[in-house]
Amino acid sequence: MRKLILIAICAVFVTSCKDEAKQNSNIETTPIEGLTQGPIVHKALTDEQLAKIKDIQETFNEVYPVSLDETITNFKRDQNPDNEINIWQNMASAYKPYALNNGGEEKLGARREAFRLILMRSMMPDKEAISSSELKILSESEAQEILKNYTLEAKPVKVEKR
Repeated sequence: MRKLILIAICAVFVTSCKDEAKQNSNIETTPIEGLTQGPIVHKALTDEQLAKIKDIQETFNEVYPVSLDETITNFKRDQNPDNEINIWQNMASAYKPYALNNGGEEKLGARREAFRLILMRSMMPDKEAISSSELKILSESEAQEILKNYTLEAKPVKVEKR
């Protein structure tokens, strides 16, 4: 699922991570044109997984408007949907407090930026996520406060080369 969102933000990520890629030969950036969706790996998901996915989709719908059906399909593409669901639940735990305190149409841009920040944080440490997100609305202290609620280690998205 994060792979699909990565495609959407890859342009920002590619330009901001060039220096990091030089420092770590295991990390390589890929242009958007080089990314394609993987095949569906799981024909069905459990009721428990579907309930969690529904909560994830509802949480992020305003900042990442993807239908529930498409969200479910995206999780079916993951090799290990439980791991990915766990990451997205942790992202939701970081996002919800900010969204609750910053509601309203006038703050939608800030919530979108918070989502992008949290998504980046799921793939890289705090400092890198903040710098890669190119924040325009959120201050660095607001970003740090949001990220206090993200508790998992960063897991870069693995892309299979073909």
